[in-house]
Amino acid sequence: MALPINKQQAHKAARWMKTNFGEEISVAVAGTPFSTDIVCAIACQETAYFWLNFIDTLSVDDVLARCVLDGSGDVPGTSRGPFPKNTAAFRERYGDEFTDMLIAEANESRKLRGYGPKNWVYKGYGIYQYDLQYVISDESFFRQKKWYSYDECLKRLMKELKEKYSHHGELWKAIRAYNGSGPKATEYANNVIQFAEYCSEVTP
Repeated sequence: MALPINKQQAHKAARWMKTNFGEEISVAVAGTPFSTDIVCAIACQETAYFWLNFIDTLSVDDVLARCVLDGSGDVPGTSRGPFPKNTAAFRERYGDEFTDMLIAEANESRKLRGYGPKNWVYKGYGIYQYDLQYVISDESFFRQKKWYSYDECLKRLMKELKEKYSHHGELWKAIRAYNGSGPKATEYANNVIQFAEYCSEVTP
């Protein structure tokens, strides 16, 4: 898996992350095997390719709000295993109001990227791309647009990372499990470790 952004871009992303969220991240990682650089690195891997284009023109709050990405299951040529497999499956279970709200959020992000609107519910929410499959156990995150809050995104990231670490007992394996399993998850973990090295070279 090629790095989604280069070293120079990672430095810019890490500086923005540490300037705006450094204190919150330090508190969250205290007493864990994870570091501020790992947390920044996951953002580099997940969404920085998108928001680096806007951090000089949008507010921090607006950048966070627009991290609605990943149209898998509806984008032609893609498929998806977890619920919801596509927008139709989500609409059938949760109804029109919730579905249409998420579609509107996705279209705001699409507009920012220069794309036209689609009737698609996107699957990744927030700077760490909390997956829509968690709507089953954490509905309020999506219904109340909690991805607009960095603290809410960070809370869920750390919960998942700590759970993976408690099961696997190694940092790299926990990061890989955070993404899933198989070759793509291995490449994901390797990318995050590389980004963490780049992020360590930056101070806010």
